Amino acid sequence: MPVLAVTKVGRYYRTTIPREVRKLLNISENDEIEWVFEDNKVIIRKKGG
Repeated sequence: MPVLAVTKVGRYYRTTIPREVRKLLNISENDEIEWVFEDNKVIIRKKGG
């Protein structure tokens, strides 16, 4: 599985969605993101996408 990008977890456990991921998922401000735990992995996806 290829790595698209790497980010750091900052204060208050915040992180930035990398540009490559935002482009692939067509993510804009105010979009909702789903965090899904499946097969011992976390999947991040745009809600409704």
